[in-house]
Amino acid sequence: MKKYLVTGAMGFIGSHWCEHLLSQGHKVYGIDIYNSYPKLNKHKNFIFIQDSITNLKVMKEYINKSDYVFHFASIAEPKQYIDSPRKVISVAGIAALNIIDFCRMAEKKIMFTSTSEIYGKNPKLPFNENDDRVLGPTSTKRWCYSSSKALAEHYLYACSDTKELDFIIVRLFNVYGPRLKGRVVSNYVNNCISNQDIYINNGGNQTRAFTYIDDVIDAFDLLFKNSKCLNNDFNIGNIKETSINDLAKLVLKVSESESNIIKIKDSEYYGKSYEDIDRRVPDVSKIKKFVKWKPKTSLRNGIKKMIDYSRKN
Repeated sequence: MKKYLVTGAMGFIGSHWCEHLLSQGHKVYGIDIYNSYPKLNKHKNFIFIQDSITNLKVMKEYINKSDYVFHFASIAEPKQYIDSPRKVISVAGIAALNIIDFCRMAEKKIMFTSTSEIYGKNPKLPFNENDDRVLGPTSTKRWCYSSSKALAEHYLYACSDTKELDFIIVRLFNVYGPRLKGRVVSNYVNNCISNQDIYINNGGNQTRAFTYIDDVIDAFDLLFKNSKCLNNDFNIGNIKETSINDLAKLVLKVSESESNIIKIKDSEYYGKSYEDIDRRVPDVSKIKKFVKWKPKTSLRNGIKKMIDYSRKN
């Protein structure tokens, strides 16, 4: 039986990945500050550690106990980039560097969840793994998350260059599905099923590549089981662009909601230190080449599954 450590185990992506590992008969150490998905605790092979990834003693102990580390814990809500930048940097950047160091010293492989935010506002599309990063000034709080993740990526490559660590970096593009919180898709779904107004920032013409959680879990499984994928970064996302306007209309239609769409300025929701990205689309040719992965779930079907889950729960 393999033993895996998952940080952010009770979070959106972490909880789905824990369920996947447990379904395959593995033992999972799951660390999180919240016990927000207690269903995991009912599994005999799941050991929950309710603590912060900033607790270095705890992290070192469970990294040493594990065969492989999946580092998912972070702060990925845009509102927090603006409201709590120091907290974002502490968790997404500083804590990640410490975790990577413990993996390096213990000779443990690590999968690190990075982000499409890495590419910033590069106008070249679709984003290829080797494309330039184009960001705003450090005085604009919005970029603290992208920069924190980038620093961790740099450190992973540095440790690999000295033959001290093996890693996989996954850059995720707007993942959505059951148990998602604090993001545009979950906000729209939750508001629509309760017939509350939904808000569109910045006109709604900005596009994203929405990727259903089941497709992401399939990608993780293919990548970490293939040794040829080590010491590489991979985009995981849907190549179909969808505008925020079209997303809002789709959620309204599928949910049969009576909610109203209200358009507001970014500054009204996020404050002055925010900068939006007009388009965000991945090039997934690399992951397709390495493991023959591509997303299977349409946005309509994924939204329907999410709505059904939300209504039941």
